[in-house]
Amino acid sequence: MNQSFLKELTTFHKPQDNPFRLLGAGVCMLAILLIGYTLHDLTIGSFGSLGIFTFLYYQNIPAKQLVTRMSIVGSCLLIGNFLGMLSTHISWTAPILVGAVAFLGRLLFRLLKIAKPGVFFIVLVTGMGSSTNIPLQSTVKMSLCFFIGVFLSIIVACVVQRTEKTAPVPVPKLSLQERLYTDPAAIVDALFYGGILFFAVYLSQSLHLMNPYWLVISCAAILQGDNLRAMMHRNIQRIFGTTIGLLIAAFLLNLPLSTLQSIIVITLLYLTVEFFVRRNYGVANFFTTPMTLMLSTLARQQYIFSLIQYRFLGIVLGSLLGVLSAWIMVTGLTFYNRAFQLHEKIHDDIEE
Repeated sequence: MNQSFLKELTTFHKPQDNPFRLLGAGVCMLAILLIGYTLHDLTIGSFGSLGIFTFLYYQNIPAKQLVTRMSIVGSCLLIGNFLGMLSTHISWTAPILVGAVAFLGRLLFRLLKIAKPGVFFIVLVTGMGSSTNIPLQSTVKMSLCFFIGVFLSIIVACVVQRTEKTAPVPVPKLSLQERLYTDPAAIVDALFYGGILFFAVYLSQSLHLMNPYWLVISCAAILQGDNLRAMMHRNIQRIFGTTIGLLIAAFLLNLPLSTLQSIIVITLLYLTVEFFVRRNYGVANFFTTPMTLMLSTLARQQYIFSLIQYRFLGIVLGSLLGVLSAWIMVTGLTFYNRAFQLHEKIHDDIEE
């Protein structure tokens, strides 16, 4: 069992991806950062880089369906971040907001069969918005910067779609009612997911962590696993990967890099993350942490070692909370099924 577990942690998968998809992701990141650099407003790059998460939902589907799907995803990202920024002015609303977004997003994305990363990035940008103190009069400007990233992602996705060598696969047209009828466990899964992230936000605020969204995001990332075993793997990979990533970050953040050099390094790190995330989640985390911290310091200067300490603490607490929550749900449903003889495959129901 232990050998099998270790083998799975060190396995590199070989996804059949269009290489132009990776190139497109890099173009999105570099372009949005350079726009901010050229206009001497790095907040454009900082918030616009959140908008380019839209590109990560690219699929080889017909162009019309692709634009529609990415527009829906981009709108969810934009609205989630905007509401998150508004919630900072009434702090007690943040846990409710993130929990509600997590529930609705998890349910919608599961029913629409939107492949990984699913609702994860919606929760991420909502959590970041709820942890970023933006003056009320500046929220519209930040949302416009965010929109630039979304728009750029859709344009680049349409270009990448033309490079596909295989025919696009149409998405079946079914109503939400029909989808819910064939997947009734989606509501239970979404309720659990939203409830845990509500608690994660509440906990992070209570602990007064710097950048409390790190705990929330880490918890959400663990819950992306398809079953309890996969979540346990993600927990170990995320903590181990973050530890290595913090060492890399400490090195990079202490280099005397110019703003333009930092932009290039961030883009390279982003490309590296995108290359490894489908191959080995643990290795991808080696580069996620330095990329995130460099983006955090790009638009505003922060004390580096405090960032590193709180990043590690948030990742560890969030990961452990995610695994504990998943275990409680699986155990609870196991006894529930045994009592009422539902005979459901609960380990396969916890999906993204």
